[in-house]
Amino acid sequence: MAGAVTAAVLAAVVVPEVREELARSFTRQDRPYAELYFIELPSQAGTRLRARVAFTPHGAMPAAEPSAKDRAEGAPRPGPDSFVLKAEAARDGEHLATGWARVRAVDGRAGVVDMTVPGAGDADELRVSVAGRPEYIVGHLDTTG
Repeated sequence: MAGAVTAAVLAAVVVPEVREELARSFTRQDRPYAELYFIELPSQAGTRLRARVAFTPHGAMPAAEPSAKDRAEGAPRPGPDSFVLKAEAARDGEHLATGWARVRAVDGRAGVVDMTVPGAGDADELRVSVAGRPEYIVGHLDTTG
């Protein structure tokens, strides 16, 4: 019995895959998360609302499919190494219009996309979220004039 235990301990120390798995089991593993921010604040362009957005997945975060409701509203499907962003324009808290964009990004490296929301001419707020994820950002527009 002692020989079997000794052999198992030696295998754990010698075999790189076993050592790596043991190290992972004793090390805190961060949860995947998304970094999302405006490169340029939202602005009006006629009846369209525009914003330049950066997105960086961290921790080998997999892309999520947009919900059935979002797909019915025109959301694209994510492709290889891409994610779907949703931009929602509002005025005084009331939803005006939605725009979609696909952004290509890989773990730790940002993807940048221009978000456009048609029909959002008098919006005062733009909320950008990642399909299937809780992360979002909100940009407020100067409506004074």
